[in-house]
Parts: sequence; C-alpha cells; structure tokens
Amino acid sequence: MAELPEPEHKTWRIKDGICITGLDWCSDKPLAILSHANGFCAATWSPVAQRLLSRYHVVALDARGHGKSSTPPPPDAYNWQFLVDDLLQVARQILATKNAPHIALAAGSSLGGVISAAAAAQRPDLFRRVVMLDPPLLPNEEVRTRLGIDWPPEAQSGGRSLADQVRQRRSVWPDRAAARNAWRRKPMFAEWTNQAFELYLEHGLRDRPDGDLELCCPPEVEATIFEQTAGLDIFQLAKNVLCPVQVVHASLGVFPISLFREMASVFPQGSLISLEGGHLLPMESPELTAELLLGPDG
Repeated sequence: MAELPEPEHKTWRIKDGICITGLDWCSDKPLAILSHANGFCAATWSPVAQRLLSRYHVVALDARGHGKSSTPPPPDAYNWQFLVDDLLQVARQILATKNAPHIALAAGSSLGGVISAAAAAQRPDLFRRVVMLDPPLLPNEEVRTRLGIDWPPEAQSGGRSLADQVRQRRSVWPDRAAARNAWRRKPMFAEWTNQAFELYLEHGLRDRPDGDLELCCPPEVEATIFEQTAGLDIFQLAKNVLCPVQVVHASLGVFPISLFREMASVFPQGSLISLEGGHLLPMESPELTAELLLGPDG
C-alpha cells in the first residue's frame, strides 16, 4: 500500500489582518474544503481527509479563534457571517492558485456544516456539492410548533446553557498527559477514535510562556460562537444554494431527524441522510463519514 502524503501547514491572509490556517493535502484533483465543529481544529479532520485523497485535493481549515488561526477578541469578531466570509476568502485564494473554477465539495461538521452551506448561498457559483454533518439548526417558532419540537435540544446541566458550560471549562493544563487522563473519560470524547483524540491533544493545545499548555480555542471564543447561532438563518439562506446539499443526521445526536428533514426540504437540491454515530461524526465515525463524502462511486 502506498504511503499517504502528509499535509502542508498553510496560512492564508485575509482582510482586517486575520490569518486563517489549515492543512493542505496538495494535488491537482478537484478541491474539497473541510470545516470543523466549534471548539476543535482542522487536524481533527485528518482521519477523514486521508480517505478522500484518491478523489480530492483536500484542505481542512482552522476557523478564526481555533487552531493556529488568528484569535481576534470576542464577542464582536465571532458573528457567524464573519466565519462565512473567512471561508470564502480562503477558497478564492486556493481556487486562484489551482486555476480552478469551483469547489467540488464543501463539507462541515456541526458549526462547519452551517458555515459551508451559508457560503454556498452567498456564492452559489463556487460550489458543486455541500455536506452538512449534524448541523446545529435554529428553527423559528412556526417550524418548531409545526414539527412539535421541544427547544432547545442541547444538553443542559443544572439549568446552565451550553455557552455557560463552556465558560467553566478548564483551559490550562500542565502537560498533554494530564489533559488526556481528564478528557478521555468525558462523554464528549468517549466515542472518538484514538487517532482523532490524539490529534486533538496534539493540535488543540498550544504552549504558553510559563511552560503550561492552553486550549487553542479559548472557552470565551467557543461560548461566544454558540451564543451567535442566531446570527445566520440557514432556513432563509437555503433557497439560494443551487448545488446538491446533503443534510446528515447523526443517529445518536441531539437534534431530531424531523428538523433535518425540514432543512433538507428547503434546499432546492436537498436530501436527508442518517448516519450511525454521535454529533461529532468525523471524530467518531471517520470511515462512514469518508464513505459518504466520496459518494456511491468512491
């Protein structure tokens, strides 16, 4: 079996002095851009990305405030529209370098799925296929009533919102061994593959001047992004997405499949798929995720 190529660490400079970083498995194949979930980083896509290289030139991006990308101060810099603009600016630079006309695949996990679809709504000419992996959807009251959905669906702890829970998260660790021991027992990481978990340990923490390690995505940034969910109405934007969109429901996720069915119906070329696994599909079910992204001919 041929040895798989290692990605290049890339930096793209965009407006307002922001730098967006990512992993680039360079090739002359059609372009696939992968966007991660809130709080994580591009490297968590690696187990999926390696499986896509037979068909795609894969680029996995660190959103602003994540990985090695710039971290402007919250809250004003984390409106979701800014995340959409970042993706589009980087995509245009990559396409210009490749002399390619479009993005063959834009796939996103959770937050990344909404950002990918919103980018396709803003620039429908650039996208040929979008995959939203268990995206966090915020339906209006009419949709919630019609579908009989209790809201919000996310886990609550003692009445605290998800953003409040994130703000209480420990962000500084003496070393990766301590973080590994604490995290591996937590429900969020319980179903992750060992490879994905170790990649997050390596790339989701950075060195501090005092010798400790800290989360690359500060809890306040992650919490702010959760609080900005209403900043994009993907139900309104969906009608502008001209390419096929696959809305993927995680069988063990927290969002009801009826909501995903509603979302798929709003896209002009939307379809609903249910995939076995939890909310963070690329880290929990990388093989199934890659099979889906490659399609029936993969």
